[in-house]
Amino acid sequence: MIFVRNLIEEKTGMKIDQPNASGGTSSTGSVARRAFSCDSKYIECVLSVVETEHKETLSKLHTHLSAILRIINSDRIINTEVFGDLCADTYLLIVDSLPWVSITPTLHRVLAHSEEILKEFNHGRGLKSFSEEGSEACNKLLRKYRENLARKSSFEDNAMDIFVRLASESDPVLNQFRSSLVCERCGEHGHTKRAKCCRDNTENRLLDSSIDEIVDSLIINS
Repeated sequence: MIFVRNLIEEKTGMKIDQPNASGGTSSTGSVARRAFSCDSKYIECVLSVVETEHKETLSKLHTHLSAILRIINSDRIINTEVFGDLCADTYLLIVDSLPWVSITPTLHRVLAHSEEILKEFNHGRGLKSFSEEGSEACNKLLRKYRENLARKSSFEDNAMDIFVRLASESDPVLNQFRSSLVCERCGEHGHTKRAKCCRDNTENRLLDSSIDEIVDSLIINS
C-alpha cells in the first residue's frame, strides 16, 4: 500500500491517505475528484502495480464510479432505473471479481442506496443542490472572520459581523473587481498554464469520452 501511495504521489502529485496539519488525512474531496477525473495518470499508476487479470476490472470500475459520482453531483433529471442498474452492476463487479476488496460504509451507501435517494427524496434529480462543499469551504473564512474581523461584545454582534463579511464575499458587484487567473496557454480564465486541464492528452480525452457516454445515457433531459 505504501509503495502504491508513493508511486501515485511521484507520478501525479496526489497525496493519498496521509495525515495533514488539521488532524485529518489528505484524502479530501478534491483528491477524489481528481482521481475520478479524465486525468488518466492516477488509474495508470494503479493498474501498473496490479496483476494482469485484474486490470480490465479495475479500469471498468474506475469508469463506472466516475460516472456514478458525476450523476450524483449533477442537478440533471436522471433515469433512476438505469442508474440503479449501473450501481448494482458496479457493486456486483466488486463482489464477484474483487472478493478481497472491503466495501466501506460510504461506498455501500453510494452503490446500494443512491438510486433510492434520488428517486424518492429528490424527484429523480442529482444531489448537487444538497452538497455540503460550499459550507465546508467557508470553514477557514468563518474562523478568520470570527477571530479577527468580528466584534466580541456579544454573540449577536459577532454573528452579524460574520454574516456581513460572508455576504460581501459573494456579492456579484464586488466580485467584478476581483482579479482572476488567466491561462497563458489557452486564454481561459480561472486557471494557469500549469493546471491539469490545459494539458492536451489524447488518452485523457478518450477516457473522458467513455465516461461521458455513460453519463449521457442516464440523463433524461438538462
